[in-house]
Amino acid sequence: MGAQPLSDGATLGAGCWYALLDRDYRIEVEAGVTASLLLCDSEAVADVEIAVGRGSVLNIVRVVTHRSVLTHDVTLDEGAECNTTELVLNAADTRTTATFIAPFARYNHNGVFILDDKEEGSVTVDVMHNVSDCTSRTNFKGVAVEQAHGSFEGTVYVAPDAQRTDSEQSSRNVVMGDARIDTLPQLEIYADDVRCSHGATVGQMDADAILYMRQRGLSLADARRLQIEGFVSDVVMRASIESLVEPLQELLAVKFNKL
Repeated sequence: MGAQPLSDGATLGAGCWYALLDRDYRIEVEAGVTASLLLCDSEAVADVEIAVGRGSVLNIVRVVTHRSVLTHDVTLDEGAECNTTELVLNAADTRTTATFIAPFARYNHNGVFILDDKEEGSVTVDVMHNVSDCTSRTNFKGVAVEQAHGSFEGTVYVAPDAQRTDSEQSSRNVVMGDARIDTLPQLEIYADDVRCSHGATVGQMDADAILYMRQRGLSLADARRLQIEGFVSDVVMRASIESLVEPLQELLAVKFNKL
C-alpha cells in the first residue's frame, strides 16, 4: 500500500495513510484531493474526528481485531465523498457518525462483524443529513455463532431543510447455535422531498445448503465456514481500498478457522 504514518492534527493530501488507534486523532482532508486511510485498532478507547474537504474523496478501511471502543465522526463539505469499509472480528464497540454540512456530498459505509464463543459487540452507524442534495448508503452484515451476541444500530436523520436526500440503510445478519443478533435501523425524516429506505433481517444458516455440502464430503465445520464466507465475502471484495482486499481476506480466513 505504501502508506505514510498519520499524526494527530494532520492535514491529508493525496496519497495513502495509516494509523494505529491507540489514542485520539483530529484529521482534515485537503480540498479537491483523493486520499486513502487504513485504521487499525488496539486494545484501547479512541476517538477519531475527520473533516473531508470540499470536492475531496476519502477512502477508509477500518480493521477491528481487539477488545476496543472506537468512535469516529466524519463531516463532509460540499461535493465531498467518503467511502468506509469496516471489518470487526472481535468483541468491540464501534460508533460512526457521518454529518453532511454542505450539499452534493456522499457517504458510503459497508461492513461486517463476526463474533464467536461468548463475544459481545456492537456497531452503530448514524448519518446526519443536515443539508439538501446529499446521498448515503449503509450496508452492514453480521455473523454470530455459539453464544455470541452482536448488535447493529443505525439512524438516518433528515433535517427539515435537507430536501432531495437520497439514503439507503440495510442490516443483514445470520446466527448459529445459541447466538443472538439485535438490529435496529431507524429513519428520522423531517423533510418531504426525500428518497429513504431501510431494512433488516436476522436468520439461521441455510440448513439445506449445509446438508448438500456435507453429502459431498465436507465436514460440518467446513460447510458452515464456507457458507459464512460466501455471506460476507462481497464486503471485502468491494473494500474501499482495493490494494487491501487480499490482506483483509487473510484476516477473515484466520477468523473463519476459529469458528
